[in-house]
Amino acid sequence: MRTSERITALVTSIAGAAVMVYGWRTLNIGSIHVPDAGFFPFLCGAGLTILGVVWMWILQFTREKAAPAQPRRWHRPVLSLALMVLYGWAMESVGYISSTLVFMVAWQKVIEGERWPKTLVISLLGSLAMYALFVFFLKVPVPPELFLR
Repeated sequence: MRTSERITALVTSIAGAAVMVYGWRTLNIGSIHVPDAGFFPFLCGAGLTILGVVWMWILQFTREKAAPAQPRRWHRPVLSLALMVLYGWAMESVGYISSTLVFMVAWQKVIEGERWPKTLVISLLGSLAMYALFVFFLKVPVPPELFLR
């Protein structure tokens, strides 16, 4: 497992550096007072690079007993990807709030296996919080609901 973790930490660092270079060279980062299109990607790339380097550094000083090999479980990543693709499709055709609510319920039940009370609370509050964030605070237009068109 340690070899795969080292490879993943290295890939994370390299990907972060690539995002930094892209933000710097292609998008232009601007300044702290007047940020340009590459400012946020540059910061995200810097964060990824730092996290990858710290991860590699931590791996150098930790000793881990070899764990028995476990069978690979691909159903959760495949279901996660399918849910995200369906969510992206449904957002335009059904509407933001409905698709986000259904996505969060499906994620909590199918992927996380949570109980219904917790699933409903997380889904309702999460959907409303994200709607408020995008519409009221960030002033981002979201797709209208199907029944309100």
